[in-house]
Amino acid sequence: MSGMKSIAPIRVLPDEVANKIAAGEVVERPASAVKELVENALDAGATRISVRLVAAGRRLIEVQDNGHGMSEQNALLAIERHATSKIRNAQDLDNIQTLGFRGEALASIAAVSRFTMTTRRAGEESATLLRVEGGILREVQQTGAPEGTRISVNRLYFNTPVRAKFLKGITTELNHCIDIVQRLALANGGVGFQLVHNDRMLLDVPEHATLRDRVALIWGLSFIQDMVEVNGEQQGFTLAGLAGTPELTRASRSHQFFFVNGRPVVNPALQYGLQDAYRGLITVGRHPVAVLLLTLNPRQVDVNIHPTKREIRFRDERTAHDAVRDIVRDALGRFSKAAATEAALDTESIAKQHFPRETAVVTPEPLDAPPVLPVTETEPVAKTPPARPPTAVQADGAFPDSVPEPGWETREIPGLEKAKGRREMPEEAPEESLVPRGCFEALETVGDAPLQVFDTYLLVPEGKRLLIIDQHALHERLNYDALLSELEGNEYAVQQLAVPVVFEVAPSQVALLESHLALFRELGIELETFGGNSFQVSGVCHLYAESKAPDVVLALLDQLAQGNLFGQDHTRADLLRTATRACKASIKAGDRLTLEERRRLLEGFYRLQPPYTCPHGRPIIVELTRQQMEKSFRRIQ
Repeated sequence: MSGMKSIAPIRVLPDEVANKIAAGEVVERPASAVKELVENALDAGATRISVRLVAAGRRLIEVQDNGHGMSEQNALLAIERHATSKIRNAQDLDNIQTLGFRGEALASIAAVSRFTMTTRRAGEESATLLRVEGGILREVQQTGAPEGTRISVNRLYFNTPVRAKFLKGITTELNHCIDIVQRLALANGGVGFQLVHNDRMLLDVPEHATLRDRVALIWGLSFIQDMVEVNGEQQGFTLAGLAGTPELTRASRSHQFFFVNGRPVVNPALQYGLQDAYRGLITVGRHPVAVLLLTLNPRQVDVNIHPTKREIRFRDERTAHDAVRDIVRDALGRFSKAAATEAALDTESIAKQHFPRETAVVTPEPLDAPPVLPVTETEPVAKTPPARPPTAVQADGAFPDSVPEPGWETREIPGLEKAKGRREMPEEAPEESLVPRGCFEALETVGDAPLQVFDTYLLVPEGKRLLIIDQHALHERLNYDALLSELEGNEYAVQQLAVPVVFEVAPSQVALLESHLALFRELGIELETFGGNSFQVSGVCHLYAESKAPDVVLALLDQLAQGNLFGQDHTRADLLRTATRACKASIKAGDRLTLEERRRLLEGFYRLQPPYTCPHGRPIIVELTRQQMEKSFRRIQ
């Protein structure tokens, strides 16, 4: 028995230890404290809320509101654990109509910070000031202050240094705080919000701003132009908000905001319902943009399943999914009909302008019923080319002699010829490379251009196999290799823009972009500040299309904001894959290529080095051997 491990007796933990444990659940990071304090202000009926941060909340978080305030007695109770005015008994948990209800946020925040609260109720002559340090009440006094409440959280985690070490960098923590304030600002119309970081205004939303105004202030005017109103009710679920058109998508769900009874939430049923609403309208791997506010009976949703109350569970998840899918799909349908009607009116207006009423419009004969012409024995029949599709009529009513095939002459296959403005490199004697040569380098040149099928794939016969090449994946890889070679050493040829391209970023991303201007220069995009949250593209690598640069900058900012990229080399490689979207004349699936374009794509394919994948990892080629074909035709067993 002497070898048995001794078991310590069970003890009740001291309040100080218990509060720190609870704080670990509630106050995960500075943004968690911001969320709890702003939600308390909203529950207090505030119409103006100001949030001030220093060092992304590590040094100071200050939230001030004009709500109803508290008396001295209630203020002292508010910093006790599980003290709340929002529920009375267990039955109230089934009918929660406030953002907070557990009564543990203030006590948890005060346990891991130097906490100060000043509050005054309407009609009272003085305000109450409380000072708490590490969960211990240090001071209570009367002071002067306006109606409402001001809470200051200084030196968060000052008494739990281990927890402080696990916080991310200033930029990442600030982005989390901004995200919290933005979500609450979108969900609460009629409430003004201000967010200041290090004495710099990041967000200023007036009280009277509508949801559309708030989205414009947070995401920029470009978003609003591509968003449609969503309104509807289905089986007890009332949905309102804004949803992006199928052209407005993102690579992640970072621009999908869901609110249930005013609470920002994350729920798979809502996410999949929104995705299903866009099924068949957007490409695979892209996600729609939406701000959706769902209202329903509080008894139909459980908000008490997660420590931070962000995740919820519906009593009927399928009904919630179907409501979001059907209402959003209906809104997109109405937008599509309105757009078609507008396009028809524009077409009619153009027709009236170019075709006067007295001008007869000749309807071409159906192509499947050509007239039969008499043929004599002395005249051989000339082979006529296949009929072309109807061409556009010129302003004078005549048909043009020839119609150029649009877009074909503008595409370039990178790396096969020198572009204008590219630096001239002195010729050097070729050196023996240690990089293995491509295994497809020895392909015999086909007599003509490869066959294109489905306007997507190129067929290249080679020996006893047939190579099927994805033209889009191949062109992406060629663009990536050319861009990687061009940007090596930061000595690329810069194309200075005569007219800089001005664009806006979200206020929350201004500091992020300013801190990464040098990184964007390494990626071939030169940016300058233009005042406020506006920037301008002043120069780009000559391989880029200047019109695509702003969209790529926004995509790169979304990628940087995730805060999950580690290591400079790895970060640059990941961002460069995204930057290839700005390359000129990108060939897509469905583009019909000319003979010359197919030949040049094949020449670029010959020079590829393994692996034979696009920058995102998709295969470029699929091999079909002669043996596989003969088995398919049952020529061999």
